[in-house]
Amino acid sequence: MPAHWHCYRWTGDRRTYDDESARRPPHLVVQDISPQEWKQIAAASPAFMASEVPPLEVPHWLLRPARMIKATFEAPDKASAWYRDQVSELSPAFLTDHEKNSARQSEWFAAADDRLSWGGDVVGGWYLRGTGFASVQVVACSPNRIRPTLPCPMR
Repeated sequence: MPAHWHCYRWTGDRRTYDDESARRPPHLVVQDISPQEWKQIAAASPAFMASEVPPLEVPHWLLRPARMIKATFEAPDKASAWYRDQVSELSPAFLTDHEKNSARQSEWFAAADDRLSWGGDVVGGWYLRGTGFASVQVVACSPNRIRPTLPCPMR
């Protein structure tokens, strides 16, 4: 199990979200590398480090500065409650009635509870009225199951 989860939320224009250039670190990494090598890769891309737009690979949030973290929880139920609160706050602005449906949202929340209970990450993204997009992500840290050697941004 991870030591804790970091929580992230981003709301902005769809075109900004769709521009992938600032959403990826400068090197494609397909294997585990050391925490120091992760730091070097992140440092080589100031645009990636400065961007608050969600990275393409969820664990890459952990490469970004700690100031981007909206909340941190050691207990999975607390992280799940944060996710639920964020989605509930955003849902009136969801683009479609299908996504606003409370039964559908209950399914998302149950899936989030389950995923966090075994140490996974939770990711949600929704188109909003107008040209907006919202992303809510809860990322396991120390270690992350997908990228276990990523360093914690708070250390």
